[in-house]
Amino acid sequence: MNVREQKIELRRALEAKRGAITGPEREAKERAINAATLAVCQEHLLDGTGTPTGQALFTYMPIRTEVDVTPVMDWCLTRGVPVVLSRTDRERKTMSLYSVTSLADLAAETGPWGIREPKATQPELADLGQIGLILVPGLGFDREFGRLGYGGGFYDRFMQRFEPLGLVRPYCLAAAFQVQVVERVPLGWHDFRVDEIVTESIRLKRKEGNG
Repeated sequence: MNVREQKIELRRALEAKRGAITGPEREAKERAINAATLAVCQEHLLDGTGTPTGQALFTYMPIRTEVDVTPVMDWCLTRGVPVVLSRTDRERKTMSLYSVTSLADLAAETGPWGIREPKATQPELADLGQIGLILVPGLGFDREFGRLGYGGGFYDRFMQRFEPLGLVRPYCLAAAFQVQVVERVPLGWHDFRVDEIVTESIRLKRKEGNG
């Protein structure tokens, strides 16, 4: 079985496991995950006095059975931390980032995959150097910080944009349910690794930082 086939099989299994978490159990796990995520936000987006550094959070709108991370976005917005979300170009397979100040800044219609996106009239973030933390979606992760995405390659391509600009890639955080952390995620040459993973029960952090 090649890497592509392994990914398809693992996506199917993890989607089922994630979808099986429902009701009060899901709510409790999401509260714990969001609390851990906010701790990372404080470390990377606030200074020692609790004042925003001016660096932005690049986050996402959850779909289907993903952890509801919108409380993280709300927390940042209420504290003056800039927040950006992506609009995707399905043909070019690229993402562009737009600033939002509330859910009212999202378009009424959903994007190509049913994901809510910022209105095209929102301010576009042209300087990638303004991003301080990226909250990365995914179906699966492993203890070597490998990530299993949804197969579009949007985030893999996005992460490759920093080095040619002379920028250090921002800190990448994954917030997921514990069942999404597996022994090994099959990776291709283009797949990036995250810097930290938080679940309802663990927090894993890479020692060497970005890579």
